Amino acid sequence: MHTRSQLSQGAWSGASRLAAVGLTVVALTIAACGGSATPGPSPTDAAVAKATLAPATAAPATTAPTATAVVVNVEASQADSSFLLKADQIAVPAGKVTFNFKNNGTMTHEVLVYPVQDVTKLLALKRNGTDADEKDFIKGLAVGLLDIEPAKSATADATLAPGLYELACWAVGKNPDGTTYEHYDKGQTLTLAVTGPGGPGTSIATAANAINVAMQDGLNGSWILNPDTLVAIAGDVTFKVTNNMKINHDFAVYPIGDVSGPIAAGLTSGQDIDLAAPAVGLFQDLAPGKTDSKTVKLSPGTYVMACFMVSRNPDGTTFVHRDMGQRITFIVK
Repeated sequence: MHTRSQLSQGAWSGASRLAAVGLTVVALTIAACGGSATPGPSPTDAAVAKATLAPATAAPATTAPTATAVVVNVEASQADSSFLLKADQIAVPAGKVTFNFKNNGTMTHEVLVYPVQDVTKLLALKRNGTDADEKDFIKGLAVGLLDIEPAKSATADATLAPGLYELACWAVGKNPDGTTYEHYDKGQTLTLAVTGPGGPGTSIATAANAINVAMQDGLNGSWILNPDTLVAIAGDVTFKVTNNMKINHDFAVYPIGDVSGPIAAGLTSGQDIDLAAPAVGLFQDLAPGKTDSKTVKLSPGTYVMACFMVSRNPDGTTFVHRDMGQRITFIVK
């Protein structure tokens, strides 16, 4: 593999870290879902109707109905070197969403919810062990349930506009040799589609034996993947990928899990990353304007589609395209 030049381009503490941050963003960030995300106001509580005196036979005064929140249950767990998140929903309608988070792991975990976006700056700091504050880097942060200890739970509400969102743990761990690692790189990321006008349609949760993916520019300089479904049928799955961007990209599919080692090696060497089996590298150097398709056999589970090419910033630092926004999780069932 070779190096490519880029052609475009204090953690929360105490109760404040456990509070949900209201999301004003309406569009699913990631134009990845087919629509651009733009912030929008949160709905206000329904006004209470004023009751007036009336005969006993008159109908009682009523209040305007309030919207019922959709509930998404999220669990954190660990399996060997992989740290995982599991959610019972892959798509929800736009509006009020309640996130119930349970830490079933053996160490402290968290869950943040935000539109899919470029997180290279935050990752560079976190990977070096810097105590960076997520809210200073993540745009449209909707939920921040942080520092949840093992066996503990937490809940937060958010009003989400249509788009593709990411659920992630941004905790930092330390290896025996003193080096640090990001839970995010260990596998704790999930994609949640929020359906509605300007965002994904309800078909995003319809199982299919083919997934069409568009590579395209996203909000705030991000690079995104825009799939037409997040659910594949186990067996032969065909991926048809179109590069709508200005530079080459790769496209790989792998079972969700720990990719911290390959990422660290790629960032150090400046070379594109080839993940080991059972990962499948479907396309390398897919040129701008080109479309290609391949069929692979997948068993049930949670997978990630991503670009693991490595590019350099003008200052010589390296970044992985996956961190720019080219990452989407999907289910095979």
